[in-house]
Amino acid sequence: MSRTLRCLAAVTVLIVALLSLSACGANSKKITIGTKFDQPGLAAKKPDGTLAGFDIDVAKYVAGQLGYKPDDIEWKEAPSGQRENLIQNHQVDFIVATYSITDARKQKVSFAGPYLVTGQSLLVRADNNEITSVESLQNHKKLCSVSGSTPAQRIKDKYPGVQLQQYDTYSACLEAVKTGAIDALSTDEVILAGYAAQTPGAFKLIGKPFSVEKYGIGLLKGDKELRQKINDAIEKMQKSGEWQAAFDRNLGPAGLSAPPPPPLDTNINAAGGAKRVDLWGTYGGKILKAFWTTIQLTLLAAAGALILGTVLAAMRLSPVPVLRWLGTAYVNVVRNTPLTLIILFCSFGIGNTLRITLVDPHSPTAVVDSNFRLAALGLTVYTASFVCETLRSGVNTVPLGQAEAARSLGLSFGQNLRLILLPQAFRAVINPLGSVLIALVKNTTIASAIGVAEAALLMKEMIENTAALLAVGSIFAAGFVVLTLPLGLLFGWLGKRYAVVR
Repeated sequence: MSRTLRCLAAVTVLIVALLSLSACGANSKKITIGTKFDQPGLAAKKPDGTLAGFDIDVAKYVAGQLGYKPDDIEWKEAPSGQRENLIQNHQVDFIVATYSITDARKQKVSFAGPYLVTGQSLLVRADNNEITSVESLQNHKKLCSVSGSTPAQRIKDKYPGVQLQQYDTYSACLEAVKTGAIDALSTDEVILAGYAAQTPGAFKLIGKPFSVEKYGIGLLKGDKELRQKINDAIEKMQKSGEWQAAFDRNLGPAGLSAPPPPPLDTNINAAGGAKRVDLWGTYGGKILKAFWTTIQLTLLAAAGALILGTVLAAMRLSPVPVLRWLGTAYVNVVRNTPLTLIILFCSFGIGNTLRITLVDPHSPTAVVDSNFRLAALGLTVYTASFVCETLRSGVNTVPLGQAEAARSLGLSFGQNLRLILLPQAFRAVINPLGSVLIALVKNTTIASAIGVAEAALLMKEMIENTAALLAVGSIFAAGFVVLTLPLGLLFGWLGKRYAVVR
């Protein structure tokens, strides 16, 4: 009997424990907020893993007014090109991430706010007294902005006399300005203020903003209840003085005075007459031009990689130990280094630090030409290691007796390689070389990291302008299939046609 009672007691305790856990789970609530992780002064991740900045303070205040504590917030990184998808797929509840309100974006999501109004401005080195406004840049000065961003496009469209350098991140632009390779950095004034506050005395903001950008809080389209609650929270933050305090705390160290808190726009979610963009009709010419740049980059890098790869293969097969060691070291180092790092090294190490730009530095197109050639150099250096190993594997398919017979006839290593080994090796590896070329076509997208105007860079611009990630991505995916599929078929046919019969 006592055993039965003990069992019943144990079951009762277990049920009570499970019910308690369920109650705790029911009472706990979380909210997911999207933001940037790399914008000092606005939203940046600190070494301890926490986030800080004006956008973070706004997001925390809004979440608090919605009934959430700071520990209830789950932060999710929201890159510019993915913000609409994050909201539409319910991966975040709302986004506070320097989210400019545009008609194209209002077709996809709703906005609360705006909570801040700013404008595009300029940042230069503190000792630069030559540049005083955007008009000072017109004489072929070099300006940097993030690739595919609205500020970069505005500079290209409105100030054709400026040489535009585009990098993937603002920090890369800032480093180029710091070294003197670039004259100025341009984006929204508050973003520049955040970077300037990081290194007091090193940089300064100049001129007046030459655009108007309204930052809103993005949320699911049609969610009027949440939008009204967020608007009420923003209004309360402004009236309480918390808005002013957050601005001064995060952006004041850069010398930026807080603007008046912006009035809430009750019609902010009206589409404003915006129409669905005809992607091909609007961007067709630019798409073809971008893919032509991709083709040019591929051909130039392929030719260079074939020559350099053949030389490296000869070094790895050489009877001279030093040459073999050098060839092996090159292949092992380059092949295992990410291509992005190689491209960035060509731009920052060779172009910015050593000032070897491969162009006339006084040319009005020096930045564009230098980026293209440095990208081609990086792709050549990287792809050559794969060409080398492909050719070496082809040489290994040649029967050893042929090389020995050539040596017995008195042929030197160079003659043996040129007349006996390489001709057969090339025929044996036509298909693998085709695979290397196809990989090279796709690898050209990395060139957008230093602002080469190829397909990937235009794709970023189109996504920024249209907020149509899937549609734009599908167009460019189809474009690369059109380029690579015929190559695969061609090299497959050539491989069968010229295969070595043994």
